Amino acid sequence: MTTATAAATIVGALCLINIVLTLGVIRRLNELGRLPARSAGSAAPPPLEVPPGDRVGDFTVTAVDGELVSRADLKGSTLVAFMAPGCPSCEHSLPEFLSRAEAAPGGRDQVLAVVLGDMPDSGQMREQLAPVARVLVEQEEQGPLVRAFGVGALPAYALLSGDTMVASYASVERIPDTIPA
Repeated sequence: MTTATAAATIVGALCLINIVLTLGVIRRLNELGRLPARSAGSAAPPPLEVPPGDRVGDFTVTAVDGELVSRADLKGSTLVAFMAPGCPSCEHSLPEFLSRAEAAPGGRDQVLAVVLGDMPDSGQMREQLAPVARVLVEQEEQGPLVRAFGVGALPAYALLSGDTMVASYASVERIPDTIPA
């Protein structure tokens, strides 16, 4: 009986340790926002709250090169990106966005790249984007660009026709190359 009691005590202690560690991991994942908040069958919300067909909100900001950019400056087809350094999805999709921006009709004047936050590695992201886009930096969590476009998730990509939303997705590959007729 002593061996069986000792074995049951050890197994019980190991189970309790496992439960405590599992709860700690779940708590930490919740703190980091890594657990899905929606059911498996539901669709992900769009990364930008401005629906297709609606105008983006009013904004006026200064690009990193000193150029003033406002909603009134949005003409023709404009490719837009919202990214943040340290965001794994943003960094993963950056090469595809750079390729799309480089091929954008109208060149860098028709591409806006918004870098959120002012972290040490944001300078590197801005340098990569500068040759192909007008780079805008949003340091506030609810700054004018975040409010104007209704940014809800990162990365966020959009295609505008003038100041009107055509499409927005979390994946740059889903953004149409041209404005649908």
